[in-house]
Amino acid sequence: MTKAERLMELKSECLACRKCSIGGKKYDGNIGNVFSNMCLKARIMVVGQNPGSVEVEKGVPFIGPSGKFFDKAVKDVLGLDRSSFYISNCVHCFTRGNRTPTNDEIENCQPFLEREIKIVDPILVITLGNPSLFQLTGRNGISKVHGQLIQSLRYKVVVLPLYHPSPLNMNRTGSSDSTKTIKDMFYEDLAKIGEV
Repeated sequence: MTKAERLMELKSECLACRKCSIGGKKYDGNIGNVFSNMCLKARIMVVGQNPGSVEVEKGVPFIGPSGKFFDKAVKDVLGLDRSSFYISNCVHCFTRGNRTPTNDEIENCQPFLEREIKIVDPILVITLGNPSLFQLTGRNGISKVHGQLIQSLRYKVVVLPLYHPSPLNMNRTGSSDSTKTIKDMFYEDLAKIGEV
């Protein structure tokens, strides 16, 4: 089976998943399960938290306000567009009110993410926010580790944790550096992709 065929099979399984109470729920007629952007040529993988309402409506990950901010940032800092990244989430289903996924929900989605990483075989995984940081590294506390390259023993990949690019967070200051905004640190950390 080719990589594309393996990924299509995994997508079908993901969209049919009903392990948790959030799997298969409908929102305005759209299923709450959202898979990846299916960009197999990408060498860098981006793992966010879970899809929001815009993503559910379109069936595409990371295209809402946070995704738009990310797109602009990678264009400004790296001169790249989203087609340079394989984009997914640590939880593939929408949570009402966009609440943070529970540990059980993250654990239930773990096999999907693990198989995605095996198929895509990225040279780097960028995690956005705490849930994806925890899923990939078992660590919490994005303010302590953002911008540091970490080896994920579970997934056998290099991870670069970044703050989640929610426009609502960008003007706050980081707890580890009260002189810089989250946006300043996000841009600085994003530039480290060039080192990899």
